[in-house]
Amino acid sequence: MQTEELLQIVIGALQNKKGIQISSLNVGEVSPVCDCFVIVSGSNASQLDALMDGVEEAMDQHDIPLRGREGDAKGGWILLDYTDIVVHIFSEEMRDFYQLERSWQDVRAVKY
Repeated sequence: MQTEELLQIVIGALQNKKGIQISSLNVGEVSPVCDCFVIVSGSNASQLDALMDGVEEAMDQHDIPLRGREGDAKGGWILLDYTDIVVHIFSEEMRDFYQLERSWQDVRAVKY
């Protein structure tokens, strides 16, 4: 499956769970880590868990394996690694702290 198709699955799942300020960064142009970061915020730990579950369920339905998961809702940050796409789920406070969009300001960003 192409990265754009995977991206639409992830974005749709995050929108279904009412993710806040969903954006993607095309980091593949400058980094071999992955093709794309998806960044989203949630308003509380329960929503962070719901966002994570929503992405995992949507990707499972398309037989896309989860390569790795880091962090947890209590810590305010969850990372889901799907090889080509890495999803960062943040509390609003942690997103402000890490400022990934600012750190990767040289790459193309898309807001949803």
